Amino acid sequence: MKRVRRMAELVALRLALPARLDREPLDELLAGLTRGTQASKDSSSLAVVTRDLRLAERGLTHLPWVPSTCLYRSLGRYAVLRKIGADASFVMGLGPGGVAADGHAWVEVDGTPFDERDDVSCYTITFRYPRIRG
Repeated sequence: MKRVRRMAELVALRLALPARLDREPLDELLAGLTRGTQASKDSSSLAVVTRDLRLAERGLTHLPWVPSTCLYRSLGRYAVLRKIGADASFVMGLGPGGVAADGHAWVEVDGTPFDERDDVSCYTITFRYPRIRG
């Protein structure tokens, strides 16, 4: 039941994200997605959540009215991972040459790219939430 609820929440969030991004600056949106998240990990393992996210994202690609860019995928992943208490960060970067069209968004868990199909090591990080202190 937890899996179905988590997947339904991801679908609802992905549907709401475009309107929220129109109304809220990105850092405020991320603060809202972070608010109320657990301080410690629940009984859901990261492997189970990864499998659930993959399944839900695969289904979402067949719905043309649901944006499926790296930005929306990463915001959804960030929200789900934070909800289970994972140490997740939302990251954006520019590719070689710093051209905005070569930008990418992804999520890191404990400092490692989470279930990322692209090599993000070539990107220059331009935004991270939450920001690294120090």
